[in-house]
Amino acid sequence: MRFFSTSAGRGFLVLALGLAFAGVLDARGLRKQAEIQPAGAERNLALAVTRPLVRVSSALRLTAPRTEIQAAIGRQDEDRIDSQVHLDLPPVRAQRPAPRTPHRPHSHPATVAKPVFTTAHPLRVWVAGDSLAEVPGQALERIGGALDVVGLESRLSTGLARPDLYNWFTRIEEVPHELRPKVAVLSFGADDAHDFMAGVPAGHTVGPIGSRSWSAEYRRRVDGVTRELNADGIYVVWLGLPIPDGPGFKKSFPVVNSVLEAVAARHPKTSTYVDTWHLLDDAHGRYTPYLRVHGTLTLMRLPDGVHYTPAAGDLIAQQVVSQLRASYDLQ
Repeated sequence: MRFFSTSAGRGFLVLALGLAFAGVLDARGLRKQAEIQPAGAERNLALAVTRPLVRVSSALRLTAPRTEIQAAIGRQDEDRIDSQVHLDLPPVRAQRPAPRTPHRPHSHPATVAKPVFTTAHPLRVWVAGDSLAEVPGQALERIGGALDVVGLESRLSTGLARPDLYNWFTRIEEVPHELRPKVAVLSFGADDAHDFMAGVPAGHTVGPIGSRSWSAEYRRRVDGVTRELNADGIYVVWLGLPIPDGPGFKKSFPVVNSVLEAVAARHPKTSTYVDTWHLLDDAHGRYTPYLRVHGTLTLMRLPDGVHYTPAAGDLIAQQVVSQLRASYDLQ
């Protein structure tokens, strides 16, 4: 006890008590930070420490000041942990192939007129996803004309694997009624390319990325998002992940791309997949930071070897428009 009788000891005690009091006031925030950590010993320890902290704070109503401040600045859901994968439509069961009809030599399929969109009546587009969504979204905004980007939502370090960080499934339920888009351009996967996945159904386990169980669960989510948006009359464009620099993502990005491409192929009339990997590689299929655009050597990638420059965003946006023209008459 002699230590606490000194000025240094008293200062240490005041500091410790202050930190403990601050921890109790911010218990729910600390709890969320513990929840969203990757699986492992550190997460287990953080959960064990913050669990009683939240109970004490709630019992003493010490969470009220933080809650009121968050509500006042429009962040009332900041500490809420929502890891539920909201997919309302039931899974699609395998169907038997339809019987083949006899071939009629001179019959021609009826052509269906494409919906027409103009500057006066533009195609409403919602762009959303992780940090890779921003630059292509901005490029689509620059195109204008028959395209009207009604929303561009880019959230760092988020995706479909970690709804506990940010629940895109909840947001996807809200957007059709809030923004009324006809097309959703989605860029997910760069922050999903890891082993840990939250919101896995009870009784199921997911192995490391690339395993059959991981791909099956990620496919369930991508397919579910596609079908939910399709049910609201929204055409879905999935942007594939680009070829990265260095070995880090070269094994994981193709796993995500294979799922995105397979899901789009499953819904060919209501979705499409944009292959950014081969759009941005060189003539030999390798990573390159530069490409020739109209004869000019142009920087396409940022120094991290993953993110796009505006020039790359323009290429991707042009490819998106090109593929949309298969379904829409953009004048």
